[in-house]
Amino acid sequence: MSESNLFGLAHDLAELLGCPITIEDPDTVVVAHAGDHATADRARVETILNRQVPLEVRRALGRKGVFDRLRCADDVIVVELSELEMRPRAVVAVRSDGELLGSIWAVTGGPPTPEQEAALRAAGPAVAHHLRVARRESDAAHRTRGDRLERLLSGGETAVEAATDAALPGQLAAVAVRGGDPGRLERVGSALTLHLNAVAPRSVCAVRDDTLYCVLAASSARRILTDFMDRVAGRADVVAGIGDTVPAHDLPRSAATAGDVVAVLLRREAGSRVADLRDVFADVLVDRVRGFLTTHDDASPLVALERHDAEHRTELAGTVDAYLAAAGSVARASQLLRVHPNTVRNRLRRVRVSCGLDPDDPATRLALMVHLAARRSP
Repeated sequence: MSESNLFGLAHDLAELLGCPITIEDPDTVVVAHAGDHATADRARVETILNRQVPLEVRRALGRKGVFDRLRCADDVIVVELSELEMRPRAVVAVRSDGELLGSIWAVTGGPPTPEQEAALRAAGPAVAHHLRVARRESDAAHRTRGDRLERLLSGGETAVEAATDAALPGQLAAVAVRGGDPGRLERVGSALTLHLNAVAPRSVCAVRDDTLYCVLAASSARRILTDFMDRVAGRADVVAGIGDTVPAHDLPRSAATAGDVVAVLLRREAGSRVADLRDVFADVLVDRVRGFLTTHDDASPLVALERHDAEHRTELAGTVDAYLAAAGSVARASQLLRVHPNTVRNRLRRVRVSCGLDPDDPATRLALMVHLAARRSP
């Protein structure tokens, strides 16, 4: 109801000012718009299509200090970005009890007339009222989405019933989105919900702890998330991991994989902002092994070697590490260690006799290499 009221208000304001209008939230997400689009510039077209101001425009507005002025000033601001071939705009902040709720943007095509300025200022309280109502409705919808997400991620028959209620398809994927501060994640969640309402209305999206989770059709998950991250999410500190393709009852497994994938992406300074397990398999494998080793470290053959070294002042662990790095070549291992090949042979013999470990046994070799890799990875 409040959204239709906001669109009606935007229409009335566009008629009054004689120019196109957008009403946006503090993150430049469009909540309502009205006016003639026939002569719209590219920035306005993309803003309406994506329900958010394009990233390059947001950056330009930030450089010009427009957002800073909106946060602290109530006067009408004239915005000119000729370098982006944008028609001039007039913008005014919308506040309630000092809190910035959003802004009204008018494509005036030049400096606003006194009458247009007065109309923009006068519209602020009415827009603020409807934005407050929209926020309350959004909070209620947010609770509903959160409850449905909890049911889906609980798995089993509960998840099957929730998926049926949401008319979700048979093959699903959980997506985990992380990055930025908690407030930032909530705002990304609001933007993603709007995006999904347009392109995948049956999907479910809500913040759970420090992660924004989505459940949607597996066949379109990567395309939708990539499109959202490229065009809407903006800053590169937010990344998305896509979980396994599963039926509804197995969604907890998909969510766990999505969490593992997004954890890897957060550690990387560059690269894709959207990935699934195939993209980061080795990193996730090492992470999971590290978790296993945290619990069962004492049973590891590497720890047995290190314990022997500590008790007998030997260098067996380092020698085995070099031997494995040299792909089982004694000559190459001796070069890495800068010792005689016979020294390497003697140490390897001691590994077999004193520790009961064979570095040439495939299973033992794999266990040692995985543990060493887990130690080295960040």
